[in-house]
Amino acid sequence: MASNLLELRKAAGYKNANDFAEAHGIPASTYARYESNPDKIPMDRAWQLADILGTTIDAIVGRKAPAPGTARGEVQLEYDGLTPEARQLADEFREFVLMKDEKIRARRRREEERPYEALCYQYEQQMLSELRDGAAFGELVAFDSAEAARTTFESFLREQAAKKRGRLSTKAQKIVDDQVIGKIMAAYDRTHGEFDLDGMQVLWSSVDHGIMVEYDSEANGRDGDAKA
Repeated sequence: MASNLLELRKAAGYKNANDFAEAHGIPASTYARYESNPDKIPMDRAWQLADILGTTIDAIVGRKAPAPGTARGEVQLEYDGLTPEARQLADEFREFVLMKDEKIRARRRREEERPYEALCYQYEQQMLSELRDGAAFGELVAFDSAEAARTTFESFLREQAAKKRGRLSTKAQKIVDDQVIGKIMAAYDRTHGEFDLDGMQVLWSSVDHGIMVEYDSEANGRDGDAKA
């Protein structure tokens, strides 16, 4: 057992035990006991040595760590004790649960994404409207590339967020705004690239898509004030 810590120390470049002890603030006699009886090393000192030598506590105290995946929990032990027929049923049920879990997660992702897709649509229309208003009569509002359109839209979002914050903005407010911008831009990427439709990759612009907008009242609906 003593040779394990000794070899680790030598591998770290310390040929002499006293030099290692002095370099790390450990009394020489104490460290000598550690190399002679590693199983007696206190836990806090074992952590220190493991950090110094870039290894595990198991290696420090001379204990061979169990191979990953060999530990058997209570559930695994119960599964191991089932008949082959019961194991097959358990496997089928597990596959069913995993499939249902993925569907639930996908539905929740869509519920989280939809408001930002509506915001993306709203802000993009606002940006295009302002660009058209600023264009000369007969001037076509267009972008040189899809990347240019994306960059312009992100800049527009940041300008709008800065205007809303005003001069008294705080760092916390900017962090929140940056998070919202990130989610809107993710929605932009989803709705302006390719997506899967019945097993085929198609461009978003080639398919009719509706944007669901919820109004907080009938009056506001008439006035056009929407909320995502």
